[in-house]
Order: sequence, then structure tokens, then C-alpha cells
Amino acid sequence: MKDAKINTIFFDAADTLFYIKQGLGNTYASVAKKHGADPKPEDLRKAFSKAFTTAPPLAFGPVSQEERKLLEKSYWRDIVENVYNEVGMFEGFDAHFDELFEVFRSDAWEIFPETKNVLNDLKEKNYKLGIVSNFDSRVYDVMNNLEIREYFDSFVISSEAGHAKPDPNIFHIALKDIGSDPKECIHIGDNIYNDFHGARSLGIQALVLDRENEYESIGDQHKVSNLEDIHKFLK
Repeated sequence: MKDAKINTIFFDAADTLFYIKQGLGNTYASVAKKHGADPKPEDLRKAFSKAFTTAPPLAFGPVSQEERKLLEKSYWRDIVENVYNEVGMFEGFDAHFDELFEVFRSDAWEIFPETKNVLNDLKEKNYKLGIVSNFDSRVYDVMNNLEIREYFDSFVISSEAGHAKPDPNIFHIALKDIGSDPKECIHIGDNIYNDFHGARSLGIQALVLDRENEYESIGDQHKVSNLEDIHKFLK
């Protein structure tokens, strides 16, 4: 990897550049309490994991921007409804969901401590930076609020691309959009299946962001513990 002439770095978005600052369960619970429910954060977290894992990909075909936004909200409503069918539905669910959807457009997120410094440094060294994420169009608002959107030359998100990682088509679209060859690129993300294996299936070099040392089976040459470690692969 060190011998490759890298000029492009793709990043996953959530849990790579930024994270849910109060945790998913606590964030869901705090909004639910405002609407008459009192679920346990850990129950919500487990129910969300189950609902999200069994949901279809967050990817839609060629539709208008207005229709896509409706599809995105409907997609997440189905997931959140499944969460509360698991932990206990409540009368104020509709208003709760509308607020929760907007919380995850803005206040829910926080950047990792090193994110902005790393992006600054990479831009100063003239790397092309792109986003490849299984996210919806709220990502633009999230990254604007966190003041990191300006660093990126390309955004490819599953709800717009019509394909979700690890589908190679989303990486094909990202390569075309940013104008780079796979051998010139590194993709970094926190999910070994979507980010690491997905990118490598196209010949893109990949790094797993393993902040909690979960992926012991992946050699050190393929993982980093924080974003700053990417520099040692670019020398």
C-alpha cells in the first residue's frame, strides 16, 4: 500500500468522520420522552440494530429530489416504527418521529476530535477527497452544521446513487464522479463488510477505522485506530 501513488481518499461518513454524540439509544429515548414515552436506551439500541439489519438498502432509483426526500423519510419511518413495535408503541409516535428525523439532520452528531485537522492537512497536500456513504440527503446538512462539507470534492450517497455499499456500483459511481483510477484511491470506513471488502472488490485500497480494536483478524497494514493514522499509509 505504501508504494501506491495515492491522490484520492474516499471516506465513509457516519461513525468515520462524525458520530452520535449521546449514542443512538439515548438520543431516541430523549425525543420519545418529550412525546409521552419512556423507553430504555439499551432496549432501543438493540431494537434499532435488529430493524436496521433487516431493512432493505437505503437506495432509490432515478427519482426527483422531492420524491427522494419523501422516500428517505418513509424508509426511516418504517425502521423507527419497527423499533417501537419491538419496545412498545405509543400514542405520540407520529410527532415523535418527525422530531427525531430532524434531530438526526442536525443536533445528534459531533465530529471526532481529529476529523477537521486531518481533512485540513489532506487538502493542503492536494488530495482529492470524496464521500461514499450509505446515507440519505440529510448528510449535506449534517456536514454543513459540522463545518466539514467544504473539504470534499465529491459526494456519493446511496439514496442518490441507487446502490448501497458494499455494492461495487456505488464505488464505480464515486470513481467516475471524482475522476480517479482505483489504484490511485484509498477508502476508509468503520464497517469491515461495507467499507473494507466493498472497496477492495474494485481494486480500491481500503483501511478499516477500528477505534475499539474489534477487528483483530485484519492485519495492522489494513486498519487504523483513528483518522490521523492515515498519514503513515500516504508516505
